[in-house]
Amino acid sequence: MTAWVCLLYHGVPAEAPAGGGGPDRFAVARADFERQLAWLADDGWTGRSVAACLNDPRPRQVALSFDDGEYNQFASALPALVARGMTATFYVTTSWVGRPGYVSWDDLRTMRDAGMDIQSHTHTHPFLRDLASPEVSFELTESRRQLDRELEQQTNGLSFPNGSYPRSECRRLVEDAGYQVVGTSRWGANHGTARTGPTYVRRCTISGAPSQRLFLQVVSGDAALRWRKQSREWCLGSLRAVLGSDRYSRWRRRLLDAAQG
Repeated sequence: MTAWVCLLYHGVPAEAPAGGGGPDRFAVARADFERQLAWLADDGWTGRSVAACLNDPRPRQVALSFDDGEYNQFASALPALVARGMTATFYVTTSWVGRPGYVSWDDLRTMRDAGMDIQSHTHTHPFLRDLASPEVSFELTESRRQLDRELEQQTNGLSFPNGSYPRSECRRLVEDAGYQVVGTSRWGANHGTARTGPTYVRRCTISGAPSQRLFLQVVSGDAALRWRKQSREWCLGSLRAVLGSDRYSRWRRRLLDAAQG
């Protein structure tokens, strides 16, 4: 059975952020992103969308995905991908489309026409775990409705915002809303192809400027690295369960800000 890794990116600004926490801690500067694509190509890897990896598994493939829909993904990541003949999945928060710093619908149509896969990152980017079922349903269905209308497609992919896995009773709503592939923030490799019912995809977050050795360890699904990352996820998940999503998020941001400082 073919195993493959999915990388998760956020912002791809022209320059590396000056410092601080918040969304900047996930950013990968344009030059670093281009360097990472070169590492993939030089090592024999092909960057593809999540759907391509699921529906047509091949040796030495890696899925590339982006969350949020920041404008720099259009301005920086798209040209780099097209130049290397690679594709990716862009998960977009639909209520942010057209806001300063985010893609427009015309940008998304250009990305679609360039072969990119455009999917849902909910409508307002909430902590899904903290919402009641009707609110979760609205987030899922409204985002899908807008993407279908504006991009003339049948949206079937979703990624959870804030690394927040919804409660088990809400997962049925994911399927009811018509989603077949769900990107998570859980570390690890994926095995095989799409199956009946929603397929949950593990994604490995890339941020900053990792070394070539570390980056290729992530891409190849290095077992020791996977164990460290999954152990860390378990600890943080337990802390989130105790504190609640909002308090946990504020605590983690303060800690990261202090570390950056």
